[in-house]
Amino acid sequence: MKHPLINLISGSLLTVFSIHSSLAQEGTFRELPPVTIAAASSGPAASAKVNKMFTGYFKNASNLRWYELGKKFLVKFTMNGQENRALFTGSGRLVYHVAYGTENNLPASVRKLVKSTYFDQKITKVLEVNQDLKTIWVVYMEDDKYFIWARVEDSELEETQRIEKSK
Repeated sequence: MKHPLINLISGSLLTVFSIHSSLAQEGTFRELPPVTIAAASSGPAASAKVNKMFTGYFKNASNLRWYELGKKFLVKFTMNGQENRALFTGSGRLVYHVAYGTENNLPASVRKLVKSTYFDQKITKVLEVNQDLKTIWVVYMEDDKYFIWARVEDSELEETQRIEKSK
């Protein structure tokens, strides 16, 4: 079962790589206007209930940056040496949590599963996505010819994208 968040993340990265490839080929680019989101620089933008729920989930978080997105609250933070993002509803329910890491952050069983199929590819980045009581690992890899995205959920490995590198 595919989750919208995984598809959104994969699609966003596909777009970035596609733009990067086209820019590298043509050598020119057009600057886009900046996008800004109002953030609370020092104090949380969220309610006391959201803050309490956040603290319950992420006790050792530091470098908190809160953003109000409509009726939801996004918090970017650092924990265990990793960058993280978490989205909460206004009532304090955790919608999703994403931790950005490297191959070293993969559980041994997930790493073994990925490497058994993609033994020649270098793992460049991993995302741990927690949503709806499920954990999904998104693994970014590359070799000389391809960029490859795969996901692991419930010990099942699925390749979601394969992009040939431009020469």
